Amino acid sequence: MPSHFFYLFFQSLLCSPHIDITPILSFLETLPDETISGLSIHILCNTRLGQYETAIDRLLERCPEAVIPYAQHELKDEHQALWWKKLLPELCRRTRYAGDNYPVLLSSLKETLSVLSMELELRDFLNVLPEDGNAAFFLPHLLQCSRRRQVI
Repeated sequence: MPSHFFYLFFQSLLCSPHIDITPILSFLETLPDETISGLSIHILCNTRLGQYETAIDRLLERCPEAVIPYAQHELKDEHQALWWKKLLPELCRRTRYAGDNYPVLLSSLKETLSVLSMELELRDFLNVLPEDGNAAFFLPHLLQCSRRRQVI
């Protein structure tokens, strides 16, 4: 098993936008992701390769408490649509069958809805909400989106 220093070294390499990771990618992909350090290497690789949806799936599966900080950091500008195209549907689906992760996933869902209510127009926000959802659950976020537009 690789040492802690080994993981830190490769994490720092992957965080540098000036280093081409292509030559070491096949090696990095063989690293186990059972530990947080290994998982972070895989998430960084996915991100560097533009595989944001894969990174989101991995985080939701292995470390759901990290998905919102990841999204806040990575899903900006041209990747912002992944908040409502990927993250919102996944969180809605997973909160239905979450088991032990239910509190974390529910909190992430609420945070996602809060972000979307601030970023989207009311009509667009309504369009991204699941059709089979509980209206009472989404109502506070709809009101937030509506009020934000009234203030502007």
